[in-house]
Amino acid sequence: MKREELDITGMEILIVDDTPENIDVLRKAIESQGLKISFALDGQAALELVKDCMPDLILLDIMMPKMDGFETCRRLKDNPDTYDIPVIFLSAKTETDDVVKGFKLGALDYITKPFKHDEVCARVQTHLQLVLAHKYLISTQRQLEAKNKHLLKMNDLKNTFIGMAMRDLQNPEKFNEIIKKLSDYHEESQTAFNVEN
Repeated sequence: MKREELDITGMEILIVDDTPENIDVLRKAIESQGLKISFALDGQAALELVKDCMPDLILLDIMMPKMDGFETCRRLKDNPDTYDIPVIFLSAKTETDDVVKGFKLGALDYITKPFKHDEVCARVQTHLQLVLAHKYLISTQRQLEAKNKHLLKMNDLKNTFIGMAMRDLQNPEKFNEIIKKLSDYHEESQTAFNVEN
């Protein structure tokens, strides 16, 4: 799958920041990419909102009242339902310890404030395309597993057929029945692989 085939239009971003002005700046920066946007003003509200909207990506401020971004991220990553949602931290905190802590908690990226419009857009696009690529790989793996299961079944049928043919070809009345089973086997294989491709 080529990168240009990974269309992020319609994917959903959750912005979590206690400053409405920051939310507005981020919204304007990423709305032009055709993304759906929801927002929360603190970590606790974000955890409640995530249950309903299950966003494709979370932009998460670190310094917030009630529950900071680090604790919010920890809870997201501790929950199997939200573990896979990518988190990008947003913060004016640029000390190495803070950045490392964010990555250790499971964040995939770190954007420093004040935001640069092009940088935010590029990082959001990249991470959403990675989400799509991951979903594509999982889907492809499931299709391959289904095809493999089908091939194993067909191989068993083939072995059964060969056994029957070796035994029953000596009996002319069974010849037409064997040919019919061979034809059915061929049709089933063709249908299975044409439908799933």
